[in-house]
Amino acid sequence: MTPKPASVLIPVLCLGFALAGSPRDLAARTQSPAAASPDSSMAPCATGPISFIFVDNRSIFDTTDPELDDRFRPLYQLANTLHVTTDASVIRRELLFREGDCYDEARLAESERLLRGLDFLAQVDIYGIPQEDGSYHVVVDTQDEWSTRARVKVGVRDRRPELRGARLRESNLVGTGQAAELFYLEEEEVREYGLQFMSPQLLGTRLDFLARIARTRDGTSMDQVLAYPFVGEYGRWAFRQALRSRTDVYNYVVGSEPDLRLLVPVRQYAGELIALRRFGEPGRLLTLGGGITFQELHYSDPPREVFASDYSAAAASDAARLDLVTGQRHPVDNVRAVVMIGVRRVGWVQRRGLDTVRGLQDVALGRQIQLTLGRTIPGLSRDEDVFAALSLAGATEVRSLLLTGQLWADARRDLRAPAQITAWEDLTADAELRAYLRLGGPSTNTLVFSAEGTGAWHTRTPFQLTLGGRDGIHGYAQDRFPGGRRVVVTLEDRVYFGSILAGLADLGASVFADAGRVWAGDVPFGQDSGWRASIGVGLRGAFPSGSRKTYRLDLAIPIERGPQWDGLRVTLSMNDGRGLGVGSVSSASRLAGARYEVQSLEFLRLPD
Repeated sequence: MTPKPASVLIPVLCLGFALAGSPRDLAARTQSPAAASPDSSMAPCATGPISFIFVDNRSIFDTTDPELDDRFRPLYQLANTLHVTTDASVIRRELLFREGDCYDEARLAESERLLRGLDFLAQVDIYGIPQEDGSYHVVVDTQDEWSTRARVKVGVRDRRPELRGARLRESNLVGTGQAAELFYLEEEEVREYGLQFMSPQLLGTRLDFLARIARTRDGTSMDQVLAYPFVGEYGRWAFRQALRSRTDVYNYVVGSEPDLRLLVPVRQYAGELIALRRFGEPGRLLTLGGGITFQELHYSDPPREVFASDYSAAAASDAARLDLVTGQRHPVDNVRAVVMIGVRRVGWVQRRGLDTVRGLQDVALGRQIQLTLGRTIPGLSRDEDVFAALSLAGATEVRSLLLTGQLWADARRDLRAPAQITAWEDLTADAELRAYLRLGGPSTNTLVFSAEGTGAWHTRTPFQLTLGGRDGIHGYAQDRFPGGRRVVVTLEDRVYFGSILAGLADLGASVFADAGRVWAGDVPFGQDSGWRASIGVGLRGAFPSGSRKTYRLDLAIPIERGPQWDGLRVTLSMNDGRGLGVGSVSSASRLAGARYEVQSLEFLRLPD
């Protein structure tokens, strides 16, 4: 199906506006924030000026460190040889100060946090050295992460292992900070292969860029993002331009027949152009902005049935099952004008051993509220509605206890809805609470409790949750217990054993227990699972020692009148541990439906 003219014209205007902007804005983007502001060297410095900046950009291992074990020195040297060290210009571009600026501890700390937000840097330390003339030399000390990653996903079918996916990613191409990835994934309804390119500093500027193209089971997928994110707490302006085109299938689990799937072909076009302005002081900010978004959802082909054991053998769906999904096959066609407002009150601290084995994490304490309101534009939209999204986030720390929480809710009101039915449609809510209790030192032992709730009401576009899988209970398969609302609670004890192989890696372990429940709600094939549980153990590792990237190998079994050993599930995963706290805790379950969400006001860096 060919997209209507509005869907073609708006992306072109979005891209042109994002690439061009005003000459003053474009010049500001190509410099550091300090360079874009009036020259601070013209005014007297109470603390003294910065007279020199030294960037000590080290590779993965510092082979001059006398604490390294000489027996493993060839391994350290081999790792450094296979890795290209991050170029000093990439590091300098993230700094919030330059030579000649007044020495400001707060800007040094914020620059350090920005650099830690880059996934190819393992450790960052920025400090000043006072000089006899009253000026300061600033040292920027960085150590690289291992930036090449290969992932293989293996599953079991009929008691035989089979390849279900592979990824090869380099997140620091020849030391430039740019990332390229080849990926292949085939598991049940998902079949996708393609490539992706990402840059946090496009053409030497602070522009973020992402391009992704893939082949899906039913067609092609293309994503493009160009964004200028807020530069830490000091950034005043941000914008984001994004486009998406995707042809794929939405997969419904048919609860009465666990191996049966109902596939709904979906074609989606979406995009946005958003600009934001901040007011206030770092840590106490008011954000205002707005822009244009558009989305089209179409269902050109009829649903078809397949069995999970053979997705190549599709057949026409049963009429009764078709009736069940009709209510979630409403077409979407809108162009909206949106306004956004947010209030942010945060302060940053550094902690070890929360979501990492021993790596240092930046934690945002405080609170944040964000509100987005949108209205379809007459003449450009077939839909006529208003859209609202609300996000609340908070984090606090009491001695060794860290509490974080987030709530996201959105809804659409159909202005043409008949009086006999509800006008509010596609209501979704997602809430998460986490508690970290550190025992026995900064990273020796950590108890983690989490509670997550997700649900949808009056859905008109494809949506279904399951109790199992990555976002559900560890011990249950992805297709167990479909429904429309879900609660999952987890208690985990994470233990840090120490550094192994003379500092080559960190090693830890965990013991965890899950419990959860799914309710049928108003989604197709929904059912009430009752309360279910699982238990498990896992190994946690990081390479090199001190890295924020945490690799996990977990084994989990369901508990149904005793442990079900034949249901043992093994998963291998990784998280990057880049940040925690206000605005950074969110559940992947928000992607459960064929939806397109307006980005957060904070415009975080492109995802790993």
